[in-house]
Amino acid sequence: MEYWSLQQAKLGTEAERPLERQVVLITGAAGAIGYGIAKVCAEAGAHVVLTDIDPPRLAHVTEQIEQAHGRGSAVAVPMDVTNSHSVGAGFDEASRCYGGIDVVVANAGIAHVSPVADLSDDDLARVMAVNFTGTFLTVREGIRVLRAQGLGGNIVINSSKNVFGPGKDFGAYSASKAAGHQLGKVSAIELAAEGIRVNMINADAIFSEGDVPSGLWATVGPDRARSRGLKFEELQEYYRGRNLLRARVTARHVGNAVVFFASNKTPTTGATLPVDGGLVDAFPR
Repeated sequence: MEYWSLQQAKLGTEAERPLERQVVLITGAAGAIGYGIAKVCAEAGAHVVLTDIDPPRLAHVTEQIEQAHGRGSAVAVPMDVTNSHSVGAGFDEASRCYGGIDVVVANAGIAHVSPVADLSDDDLARVMAVNFTGTFLTVREGIRVLRAQGLGGNIVINSSKNVFGPGKDFGAYSASKAAGHQLGKVSAIELAAEGIRVNMINADAIFSEGDVPSGLWATVGPDRARSRGLKFEELQEYYRGRNLLRARVTARHVGNAVVFFASNKTPTTGATLPVDGGLVDAFPR
C-alpha cells in the first residue's frame, strides 16, 4: 500500500485520449482552420496527415505539430484537391506513412466576392473546383481507403455557415459549399451500413490560428469588409458581435468539433454541427 501511487503510475491509469492510435488526414492543412484542426487532433492523441497545395506553408505547420507532439506525430503530403490523381496519390502516401487512415477531414476551400450578375465563368469554375470537386475527390478517396480497411471510420466535411445563411456577393462560395454539404448527406446514407460516418461542420469566419493567417480571408476580406461598409480591421469584431454568444470563433473550435465526431461518443451520422456562436439565420432547418 505504501507504493500504491507508484504502482498505479507504472500501470498507466491515465485516461486514454479520444483519438489515441487514430490517423487523421486533413486537406487544406496549411491554412488557419486546417492547422487548428490538426493541432486539436494531435492533442487528442491522433497522428495527423497534413495535405495542402502550398509546400512552404505545409512544411511550417508540420514542423509546429512535431515540435509540440514529437517527431513522427505529423507528416506533410502535398496535394491538389482539384486533381484526382494528386488526391489518390496523397491518400496512398498517407497510408504508406502510417499504415492506414481513420478520419478524413475535407477542409480545403477558397472564396470569391462578386454579385451573381457579375460572376464570371472562370471565377465560378475556380471556386467550384476547390470547394465542391475538391470535397468530392477527398470523400471518394476516403471511401476507397476506409472500405479497403474494413474498420469503419469517419469523414468530416468543413462546410460553412453560408450553407444555411448565405451572404450578399458570396454566391460562388455559398453555392459550392452547399453542394459539398449535400454530398456529405448522401454519403452518410450510402456508407452507414459499413460503419463509416459522415458529418458536417458549419463554421463562421475564422481569420487566423497562431502565426498562420487564413489565406481565404487575406484574399476576400477587404472586399467583404467594403460590401458591409466596414474597414478590413473592423471585420473580426463585426463577426464576433453579430452572433448570439458574442463569441470569437476560432480554428480550435472547429478542431473540437472534429474530435467530437471522430471519437464516436454518440451514434451520429449525416449531422450538421454549427460552430458560429449562434446565428439565427443559419440555424439548421
